[in-house]
Amino acid sequence: MEFKLFAETAFELEKTSSRLGMVDILSKLFKKADKNTIQKLIYLLQGRVAPPFEGIEVGMGEKFVERSISIATGYTEKEVESLFRKKGDLGLVAEALLEKKKQLAFSEQDLTVGEVFDSLIKIAKTSGEGSQEKKVKYLAELLNRASPLEGRYLVRIPLANLQLGVGDPTMMDALSVAIKGDTSLRQEIETAYNLSSDLGLVAKNLYEGKKKLAEIKLFNPIRPALAERENDPKAILERHGTTMADLKLDGFRLQIHKKGDKVMLFSRRLENMTDSFPEVIETIKKNVKADEAIIDSEALAYNESTGELYPFQYTIQRKRKHGVEKMAEELPLHVFAFDIMYLNGESLIDLPYKKRRELLEKIIKKDGISVIENITTSDVKELESYFKKAIEIGAEGLVCKDPNSIYKAGTRGFYWIKFKRSYKGELADTLDLVIIGYFLGKGARAEFKFGGLLCAVYDEDSDTFKSITRVGSGFSEEMMVKLRKLLEKIKVKEKPARVDSIIEPDFWVKPMYVITVKADEITESPLHTAGRKGDTGYALRFPRMIGDIREDKKPEDATTVSEIIRMFKLQKHTSIESNPEA
Repeated sequence: MEFKLFAETAFELEKTSSRLGMVDILSKLFKKADKNTIQKLIYLLQGRVAPPFEGIEVGMGEKFVERSISIATGYTEKEVESLFRKKGDLGLVAEALLEKKKQLAFSEQDLTVGEVFDSLIKIAKTSGEGSQEKKVKYLAELLNRASPLEGRYLVRIPLANLQLGVGDPTMMDALSVAIKGDTSLRQEIETAYNLSSDLGLVAKNLYEGKKKLAEIKLFNPIRPALAERENDPKAILERHGTTMADLKLDGFRLQIHKKGDKVMLFSRRLENMTDSFPEVIETIKKNVKADEAIIDSEALAYNESTGELYPFQYTIQRKRKHGVEKMAEELPLHVFAFDIMYLNGESLIDLPYKKRRELLEKIIKKDGISVIENITTSDVKELESYFKKAIEIGAEGLVCKDPNSIYKAGTRGFYWIKFKRSYKGELADTLDLVIIGYFLGKGARAEFKFGGLLCAVYDEDSDTFKSITRVGSGFSEEMMVKLRKLLEKIKVKEKPARVDSIIEPDFWVKPMYVITVKADEITESPLHTAGRKGDTGYALRFPRMIGDIREDKKPEDATTVSEIIRMFKLQKHTSIESNPEA
């Protein structure tokens, strides 16, 4: 497949805000793909060359990309840099300079998707002495043969800045339409994706006509199961009859993969965290008595002597690239295992939770790891009493699980229910929101050039981000400086395609970062698009940021519109305000 088809498709996607329109555009491209190109095509549309858990990033800095553009076009690096300052997008710079390049192409042959992909892989895997010069050379060689439009996207991929506004759900719909003419294959594709976390592989298997699009495989993380919310123990027991209530802890969600002495750890975002927690690796090797296992867990800083659960602010200190060994000694993590999805060659996801729990308990030796504490009950008073105990020992609440439920990878449902309570007029739970824009500072904040954030929740149905609040408090001076620096790098001139907002911030940003927000209540509002019906959506009253950027969460891991609607219904008191944030 010629790369120009990719570039033309990307150009059309950039101009389209309708999800149905995107599905139509993508499905036409996918119909032209075959089993040899579809996997590479999917990865390129995701702006990468491999699934996240493989940790293969093209990763070139702006200065090195500028040099590649200079070499390919014949313009000086100063001229490239000057145009970049005007346009703010090196993809557009490459396109403009390739239109009038001074350099002759080394080859008249059109670029293919396969050639581009293989070259980007080569760039990603180049390391050691002189590696940056080699990367500059490899990208320059691609740009030398590229058309102006192809150049736009060749440059954006190494910069992780593709700007297509296409999420994985949209691509899953498009794959189904390409093969079947409708979305009837979507559920099968999504189920396979949830098990493998590799949409490129799923697409390849689909095009090869395999009966199983994916299955559980060691060292390929499974997309984590998710819980719904409830604040009434009686309502929980009405759903479950008997429930198994685990302590809800606030730490790093870690998925553990073990085969013999090989152990790998994956984050909630499916990133490889193996090198970050050496003491956890040793704990798993010694104290998980199974040759092969995939375990779901929460890891957090914990006082082994007193049983005290440290706050997340302690645990987050462990997320670092440098000084790992020292921090492992000063602040070791304890692993609280709560589920097992695979054991010694057998998938367990279709077994009932009570059976999975039994199997988990049999293979854990308590030392640096333990099976999370829980009770099994059908009594409202007992569940209420256990909830109070959980709060007293520093847990966030409970996760109540249907004993007969299977492990629903990548899916949110009432088979798992978070039980948390409101106190002092606050919402029972925090919300994880996606930053979609920011405002300039006024008054005392003018010097920081930062006055607050425009935030959104994720709409699973439309694969978009719907505005829900402005966040103007909870920031330290250091945090304001940090946020401004982060957001300046990802600001864009136009509202991103996947963002739905009536309110316009001073600057739009690509939906990349997630923050945790506490609020007093959810109200109905004409100003926001989250859950909007007619002229009314939902907003947050008195929102404030807590903690730091949630680097462990992707934008699609944020609180969803359906969760907001559910939380709104759970409130004992609601109010309709025309402007709850004034």
